Parts: sequence; structure tokens; C-alpha cells
Amino acid sequence: MRKYFYGLLPVCLLILVMTGCNDTETIISIGETRNLVAEISTQSAAIGDKVVFTVKIDQQNNSLALDEDIDVTLTFAGKDVNQKEVSASDILDGFTGHIALRKGEQQGFAEFTVKENLTDYPVSGTITAYVRGYQINAAERPIVVSDRHYTIMSLKNNSDNTVKEYGYFVLLATVGAPAKEDVKVFIAPSSGEGDKFSNLPEYLIVKAGYQTAESEPVRIEGQQGTNDFESVSLSFSTDSETHPLYGNKLDIKVTDIDGGLDEATKMYDERWVYIDPDQVFVSATNEKAVEKWDATRYASALKIKEGDPHPNESLAAQGWMFLNSYEFHPISTLTQGGAEEPNEYGNRPPRFMAAQNVANTQKVQAVVNEKYSTMTQEGYLRMWCARDPGLATTGGVTGTRDYGVSAFYASKFDGVPTGADSWEANNVRILPGTRVEVRIRIRGKKHSFNTAVWFQGNIRNVQWSTYGEVDLLENPANKKGGSVGGMNNAWQTFHWNDKTISENADKYRPTSGSIGISDMDDFDIYWMEWRDNNEIVLGINGKENLCIKRDGSFTGSLGGSRWNSSTHWPFEDGYNPEGMHLLLTFAGCNEWALDNNLAEDWADDFKNISYQDSKTSNDTPRMEIDWIRFYKKSNYGYYGNGTPSRNKPMY
Repeated sequence: MRKYFYGLLPVCLLILVMTGCNDTETIISIGETRNLVAEISTQSAAIGDKVVFTVKIDQQNNSLALDEDIDVTLTFAGKDVNQKEVSASDILDGFTGHIALRKGEQQGFAEFTVKENLTDYPVSGTITAYVRGYQINAAERPIVVSDRHYTIMSLKNNSDNTVKEYGYFVLLATVGAPAKEDVKVFIAPSSGEGDKFSNLPEYLIVKAGYQTAESEPVRIEGQQGTNDFESVSLSFSTDSETHPLYGNKLDIKVTDIDGGLDEATKMYDERWVYIDPDQVFVSATNEKAVEKWDATRYASALKIKEGDPHPNESLAAQGWMFLNSYEFHPISTLTQGGAEEPNEYGNRPPRFMAAQNVANTQKVQAVVNEKYSTMTQEGYLRMWCARDPGLATTGGVTGTRDYGVSAFYASKFDGVPTGADSWEANNVRILPGTRVEVRIRIRGKKHSFNTAVWFQGNIRNVQWSTYGEVDLLENPANKKGGSVGGMNNAWQTFHWNDKTISENADKYRPTSGSIGISDMDDFDIYWMEWRDNNEIVLGINGKENLCIKRDGSFTGSLGGSRWNSSTHWPFEDGYNPEGMHLLLTFAGCNEWALDNNLAEDWADDFKNISYQDSKTSNDTPRMEIDWIRFYKKSNYGYYGNGTPSRNKPMY
């Protein structure tokens, strides 16, 4: 787990956030939310103290180094107790204003000393770090300089002092150097706000010889609907004269997570499905590892098990109960092969999924999941495409391709004694009585690609599309918008054919048509409800877009022929006793996306990006999935051979 120390008044850490690679590469990828992070030796500096400010590469295996020289600029701005402006030269000896890091190095530091002749202290200031070409998270960091080491109260790992309603924070008390005595800090909510907190401690004690003390997670309470408050406050006091408080009040901004929901937002607002879509699910099996990965997210995680009601009250009232989930936590038990460390490419491909490396997915790209997929440190599955001349195809497909990509399938039960039912990728049966939710965003250069999340029937030895296909999301994006729409258009479609027709065709094709999404770069929740043997539905966020029924009735648009109760209907367990399986594909140079014009310039925007930079470049075509969740109703009829991988927790 990466832990970033964010205080109310600290000069804190600016660390270079890296994507992993092999032992010989020395490349930093630009474009992540956090590229730079630093360490400071003290956050409350006293007269004569030496302060060391270190900038280093943040990595797990210590194998990476800079691939270029960089110069980090440090600036200082502050005011003394009389609100007079103070410069760095007034209070610090040796403050040069920069840290030079050279190619091949892993860290650099600046060292300066608090002057002995301080007057009109304490000084409250801010050190700001900047380097051209890199983003810096929390680049402006405060510092207190005085005649003593003050006690500072802050929210741990939360420099913005912002918490979602019903979310959690950890209070942190920090002394700038090992405390010379026990420091007891009393904590009180502002008048009339006591009911806004749960588990708020009465005090924290920084023990003599220690520098910090922290609370258990404290919950911010909320209100149903729009809140009548936007912030809460805490007050602090201490009897310590050696380490008095610097600042006796902390204001916390509260994000209203369920206000502003109305009918007009159903298509575009994820909160119609989950009030907090970012909340992670955690199982009893994996909760310790999830806490180690990210303690703050773990504090607000939902501990859930099979049979629990859906967290959405409306969906729970409809009878939906939790079944399983892919949560893509970057922990060993969820990493391919159970690996503790990233693979040779610096990636963590997900466990419980298999490669969809058939010929159709490898027309212009080789499917190599180990190289072109990873569970990120933020906790989502990233799948991307990059130029990789001579990359060998996989899965029995012969030849090489100039581009690499990833593609997955899961739950492909086939009902025959081949051993496939026991494969780890075949873990959740998608049957009548199943709801599947996928939180996804599509980023980078989307044009020329058709990003797809879809399902197919598990019937063997029949032609497409007799067994039935369900397209939960297709985004056939082209450069000009074209006949299939632009970058932000979603399609939801069913395909199936009569049993008696031998050619590959879809006689029945009810569709939602092209749905305009406000921004595919943002997460949305796409869902399918296979309600029973007679009805199956597709939707986005809070909006039902397409419902088809066995009797021929439907909502949406009719593509192909009209069906009725006497024609073939694949969406029932009499015909599809093994249910459907899930596919995640990312088709580049796609005929539909390019209006059947396989132009030579389909990859011009990203073909010159290096492999390592392709992981994070804003020009890299990529799909990112936060989670995939499965729910069931009482009519869900799981059966099978009791294979050990059946419903093993993937969250």
C-alpha cells in the first residue's frame, strides 16, 4: 500500500509515482494523477533544526531510475505572527530553491537549517514544488517554523480536508520531533455538530519519545437527499506548554453524495445505482490484504457476502441479492497466479479471467494479457493497446502483429466433461435471475476502436448468433462521428437467429440505438438484468434502455425481424442451461468504428508512444473497469458439479 502523509500544516512528500517494469528499464511514465512525491524530515521545525527534503521514485522493487535529468524548483512564501511577509532567506539557511535529480538516479534531496536569530515567530509558510513536464499532487505544502515543535492536528492522507458524507477520516496528531513529554490533545465538535460524527474520540495522546498519534476511523454522518450543511468543524486544546497546538480548529468540507438526483439525471448519474460508486467491496477472505493495500478505502469498504441485499434500497426491494464481484484490488490473491509482485512487465493481470485470444480478436492486434492489462494501484482494471512490432499472437493463432492488446472472458461453462467447468475463469454462472453491473470508462484516443462488454450463450457447436448475444456496451468511435456516432456514444443490443437458419446472421436485433453519454472518460454503470426465462433488460446508471420479452414485446428500437412466442428464444435456461459468459474486448482498427474503411492512419495518434509510456499516456486507447458485480434473485437456479472455483470471492 502506498501511504502518503498529508497533514494540515506539514511540508509533505512529493514522490515520483511509477509504473512497474523490468530490471533493465529506467523510465518514468508521465500522466498519472500522482507523478511526484517527496519526503520531509519534520513538519514543525524549531530554531536550529535541520530540515531534509527528499524527492525520490516511488516503487515497490527499487529497480527503476530516472531516464532524464530533472530539476525540481522549490519556492517559499510565508508570514510571521504579525502577518508580515517572510522570505525563505529570512528563516532558513541553505535553502537553494531546487533539487537536481540526474538520469539514472532514484532520489535527490535538499538540506536547510532554521536560523538561530528568528524574530516574530511562529512563521507559517508554504513550500511549493514544481518541475516542468510532470504533474505534482499536493504540490503546495505548509510548514511551521518557530522556537519550539508545535503539535499539529490534521486528517491522515487527506490534504484537501474533504470527506464524503457517510465516509471516514482518521485524525492525526503530529509533533515536529520526538515529543519531550506526553501530549494530550482534547477533541470537540463545534456547537450543534456532535451528531455529525460517529466514533469521534475525546482525545489523542502523543507519547513522550513519539511524534504521532492517530484515531480509529471517524465517520461523517449525512442526510438523505440534499444536505443542509457543507462542512463540519473540530476544535482542539492541550495543556502541554512544551508542544502547544498550532491551530486549534480544523474545518472539514463534506461532499453531498445523494443530493440533486432527479429524473433528468437517470441516464448520467451513477448514484441511481450506488450512492457512493467509489466504495469498494471486500470479503472476509481478502479484507486484511485490502486494508494493507489502502487503509483509507478499507475504512469505508462494504463488507459483503453472498445473499446480502443489494446496497441500493430500490434494487434490494426488487429482490436482488449479492452473488459475487470482481473488485480488482491489486493484492496477491486477486493477481494472476496469486503473484506477490508485478510480473516482468510491471503489471498485475487479474485472476479469475482467461484470455479471449481467438482469431477474431487478433486481426490487427496480438492478445497478450500479461503485457497489456493490469490492476492499477487505484484499484481498477486497465486494458490498453500499444504499437509492438513483431508481437506474436496467442491461443493457437499463428503469426505476428504490430500492435498488442488485452481481451478477457469468464464464466464460460460448457456442460461437457472437458474440465472447463473447473477452470478458475469459470466462477459465476450467469443464469436467469442474474443482474450484472459493470462500472467502466473509456479513455485516450478512442477512435478506430470498438470497446465492448458483452455476453454470449454457452451453447456449443451452433453458429453465431443462434445461441444469443447481449451487447452491454459497444462504443464504435470514429474520428469524424460518422454513421455510428462520435466518441461518446453507447450501443446496447441483443442478437439472435433462428435455429433453422444455417448462416452466421442475426435475424433478431432489438437495440437501444446510439445513446449519447455525457463523457466516456468518466465512469458510468452499465447493467443487464436477466430477470427470468421470459424477460431480459439492459440499462445505464438509473435508466432502463432496452427490454425484450419472449412474447415479442419490447422497448427500444427494432433491428431485424420481429419475433414472437413461437420463434426461437435463446434467453432461457431450457435452451441455454449453462447460461451466458462474459467478454471484455477492445477491437482496434474495427470495421464498424471506421465505417468499413480500414484507413492507414487508424493508429497515428499513438503508434509512436513507447511501451512504458503507453500505460499512462493520454493518447493511449484504453478501457478501465472499476468493478463487475453480480446479483441474484430467488429464481436464480445455480447448479453444477460443485467445482472449487464456483463463487470463490473475487473481491
